[in-house]
Amino acid sequence: MSDLIKKELIRIEDHANDWKDAIRIAAKSLLENDYINEQYVEDMIKSVEAAGPYIVLAPNIAVPHARPNGNVNKMAIGLTKLNEPVNFRNEEEDEDNWVRILFCLAAVDSSSHIVALQQLAVLLDSDEITDELINAKSEDEMLDIINKKLEERNDD
Repeated sequence: MSDLIKKELIRIEDHANDWKDAIRIAAKSLLENDYINEQYVEDMIKSVEAAGPYIVLAPNIAVPHARPNGNVNKMAIGLTKLNEPVNFRNEEEDEDNWVRILFCLAAVDSSSHIVALQQLAVLLDSDEITDELINAKSEDEMLDIINKKLEERNDD
């Protein structure tokens, strides 16, 4: 997975206006580096509109994604931290719906991303890494946290 999350795909932003804006912000690095096109961003938003906030996997963590449908040029994961959390279910104030870390998944087909998702699940298996990412002050620090955790898992 370390080859999927690259420094140029990591960003820290102060806030998002709403969950749609958060997805657009999370996708920005992938767009700028030509991993995805604009239609993929809109498809991610439509997926949440249709199915609800299923992309919120845990408190503070969301994994926006959509069916590739030719809108993904290369598989990657963008990582965005919002300094202020955004609510993914506006009608409810449940803290489980507030997100600060977004792993924006760009998959070229419906199967190649499975390993990346499994590794992401392993990476996020404790609140500790989420807290570390939330407290990170720079993109470099966020990348170091990810790489360190992946190295620990490989040593096990």
